[in-house]
Amino acid sequence: CACPPPAGRVRLEVRAKLPHAKRGLWPAIWLVSTDQKYGRWPDSGEIDVMENLGCEPGILHASVHTGAYNHRLRNHRMTTAEAPDAHDAFHVYGLQWTPHELTVSVDGTPYFCHPNEGMSHAEWPFDQPFHLILNVAVGGNWGGKEGIADDCCPATLEVDYV
Repeated sequence: CACPPPAGRVRLEVRAKLPHAKRGLWPAIWLVSTDQKYGRWPDSGEIDVMENLGCEPGILHASVHTGAYNHRLRNHRMTTAEAPDAHDAFHVYGLQWTPHELTVSVDGTPYFCHPNEGMSHAEWPFDQPFHLILNVAVGGNWGGKEGIADDCCPATLEVDYV
């Protein structure tokens, strides 16, 4: 699913149920640049609508990665929300994308906002096409930070609609 750069507003919703929380699982709903207009990651941007670590049941992370704001620079723009039943019930994970800001929500309640500071593409690379990725990773530097449970697989990110 490719999302064009917004001339007005883009609204994205994914209704999903996360896999059961087990160490090493890392389900995510995210978008990355389709054409890498400003170069490789993180310069062309990443929008994390929802990430969850299996070692943190019910904790949802939302963030953006840009050339100016990312974990390598230790100024990563990120926040969390709680959804204790995210592994047992469906929730609607949303993104409102305008030329002025990105707003991430769960069940209609906003919990992360990244404003367009009007400076440069280093802070706001979100004026280009992005595509949506829905996945469950296993391990990784962040997802596997507390190891990987022997019984973490199989795992399913159930999606009702996009």
